[in-house]
Amino acid sequence: MKKLYFILGIHNHQPVGNFLHVIEKGFQDAYWPFMELLSKHPKIKWSLHCSGVLWDFFKEKHPEYIKAVKDMLDLGQLELLTGGYYEPIIPSIPDVDKKGQIKKLTEFLKKEFKFKARGMWLTERVWEPHLAKVINESGVEYTVVDDAHFAASGFDVEKLKGYYTTEEEGTKLNIFPISQKLRYYIPFQTVEKTIEYMSSFADETGNCAIVMADDGEKFGMWPETNKHVYKNGWLENFLKAVEKNLDWIEPITFSEYLDKFSAKGRAYLPCASYFEMSEWALPQDAQEVFEGVTRQFENNPQAKRFLRGGFWRNFLSKYDESNNMHKKMLYVSSKVNELKKKSDENSEIFDALYAGQCNCAYWHGVFGGLYLPHLRTAVYKELIKAESLFFRKSGHKTAWKEMDFDCDGRNEVIYESSGQNIYFSPHNGGTIFEWDFIPKEINVLNVLTRRREAYHKRLKEFLSKTHHQASEIRTIHDFIRVKEVNLDRFLTYDWYRRASLVDHFLHPNTKFDELRKGQYAEQGDFVLGAYAFKIEKNKIIMKRDGIVWENQNPLKVNIEKAITPSKTGLNIIYKIKNLEKRNIEILFAPEFNYAFSSFVENDNAELKSVNKWMRKDEHFKFTVEMIFSSSLDLNIFPLETVSLSEGGFEKTHQGTVVIPIFKLNILENGVLEQQIKIKITD
Repeated sequence: MKKLYFILGIHNHQPVGNFLHVIEKGFQDAYWPFMELLSKHPKIKWSLHCSGVLWDFFKEKHPEYIKAVKDMLDLGQLELLTGGYYEPIIPSIPDVDKKGQIKKLTEFLKKEFKFKARGMWLTERVWEPHLAKVINESGVEYTVVDDAHFAASGFDVEKLKGYYTTEEEGTKLNIFPISQKLRYYIPFQTVEKTIEYMSSFADETGNCAIVMADDGEKFGMWPETNKHVYKNGWLENFLKAVEKNLDWIEPITFSEYLDKFSAKGRAYLPCASYFEMSEWALPQDAQEVFEGVTRQFENNPQAKRFLRGGFWRNFLSKYDESNNMHKKMLYVSSKVNELKKKSDENSEIFDALYAGQCNCAYWHGVFGGLYLPHLRTAVYKELIKAESLFFRKSGHKTAWKEMDFDCDGRNEVIYESSGQNIYFSPHNGGTIFEWDFIPKEINVLNVLTRRREAYHKRLKEFLSKTHHQASEIRTIHDFIRVKEVNLDRFLTYDWYRRASLVDHFLHPNTKFDELRKGQYAEQGDFVLGAYAFKIEKNKIIMKRDGIVWENQNPLKVNIEKAITPSKTGLNIIYKIKNLEKRNIEILFAPEFNYAFSSFVENDNAELKSVNKWMRKDEHFKFTVEMIFSSSLDLNIFPLETVSLSEGGFEKTHQGTVVIPIFKLNILENGVLEQQIKIKITD
């Protein structure tokens, strides 16, 4: 008789810094209903992974979940998986932190549940071959990846009916493949069709297994799924159908199957994740092409299994802001791990570091991720906290450092003090791209550049054909909804990274709305230009010779900007030198971007003849004050993006743009000096 082992794995996670009401909704709509329903079906064995973020939440807010887990463990119905405590992308963090994160969750499970986890959940199933060794050395026997990983090595995914072994330097790790098709069937196809597909895997050998391991949020938290899964009874009907067919379906945990059967063979897998991630990681143009190619092979699975997009690390080249957080994390990790060599009494520091490695804010796909300011803010908060604690323990001294921080082959300059850290990029317009206000543990320049995304084309098509009503969905990847009318009018894109000290020269007829939309005529070549620099006492001086266009005439201009940090602020002195042998009149407009938590009415204004500007952030509890040495016009507008999240297409406030406009009349070979003082206060 044909037989099939069914391995059901559920992964639950919420990002560090997510809103408490969102996590609570996840509990009420998905995590608890699933747990309640499975407790009524004790014959359905399953495996559970929760990130440390959720375990902490359950312990504090919902101890009934902890109790239910213990009850199931006592019955032998449930297995728990370890992983990175704060759900990092494992290949993206240093090996010492990989082991530290896994150890933290493993020890939590052992202490709380008296359970020794043998397997681990691999965040977003991001696999790189070297992981086999470090995972094994962390006391883990197996992990779980998608069948797409195996397809990339030439395996036929319809013949993956167990687990495989791989190795790195002879250190072995067992790997279970997840059936992508079953992952899409559950719970988006009918129960009958799902059972029918499972039956196609059963055979006479008696040792075949199929794995469905996926996000627990799709059982109630994704749009429309709570009604479908629970109120309409899909999950209850599926569990009953499995129980009805126990003569050939045997629910089993990963570890039980591992103990019962040998591996199907060796497998060496390339750098990969689930198939959708390989699409999202591609640059926008390539992503559109890739999506078109995959559609051509929808009815040819044998050919489609050889298609691959990018891999996770591509996000670090696709988004400067992601790379910025990642390199900040590596920089902080290198510091605080020095303490581990000296003492083990630094749990608070490592908790902050590990929390700052939570993956969600570092990338973007169908979920908001990188586009959600509160997630990026949380990452920076934890990293700044870890760095600040390190300085307190090691003895901090104000310092200037020159290093290739972002790993692009050119040096940045970092100023560090007890009150603030400031990151300069001389080769990229002489800009400031990070400014850590340490008293509030916040990067006040944590904004996001407006970029064209591949799905913007889909949004335009959707809006042109509908009246903005939600469409029916099968999975989160097919879901289309817009959260406000005329969302496409906010689809504007930047041609440079949104930072501060971005040196613009404007056409005299530049309109406010043109500046806001980034659709103005840039007259200078300083925005993306490289500045020479030197560090002199307690300041950095950056200089550049460039061109400013006056109609069709190029004017030679030199900019020198000297930036002197104060306790928690900056004193900026601009010197604009006319290198022409005649007088010139130009509009000089240095741009500043601030990561205020929300939009206020005064954030969208043209102010005339001002010499001071101040903005309070009531949520983050800090104030920015700018004082100008002469009266000028000030343009202020919100920085807003349009992105895709699990709730649909949405507009997101990323920050506030402040552009002072200096009207300069400079004599032949003359120099005009302008001063800007910026104070950040608690």
